[in-house]
Amino acid sequence: MTGSQTPTQAKHGWIEPLVWSLVFVAGIVIAAVVNTTAREIILQGVGYLFAFFSTPFVLEASVAFIGLCAVLIINSRRIAKEGDGWVMMEVKNAETEADKTADESKPDA
Repeated sequence: MTGSQTPTQAKHGWIEPLVWSLVFVAGIVIAAVVNTTAREIILQGVGYLFAFFSTPFVLEASVAFIGLCAVLIINSRRIAKEGDGWVMMEVKNAETEADKTADESKPDA
């Protein structure tokens, strides 16, 4: 978890995208209810999108992509909650220690 975010910001970070999505959908619904031309265009666009996404390759690829995104989201939330799990390991280099002891044992001129 980054140091710039407080726990409440990380906890409620999904609210803003949800609100903007609802505003966008509400705008489309209002346009469809108010104007018959907008309703026809929206319904025709939805029909084209359904036809496109239900073709065999695109359907399989989009389901795989959505599944991959779901796995990445779940993993990032788990890492943010539990920590990344990295362990820092101290490695002592034998050569450098031998050089240090040799340098310390040399008499200063």
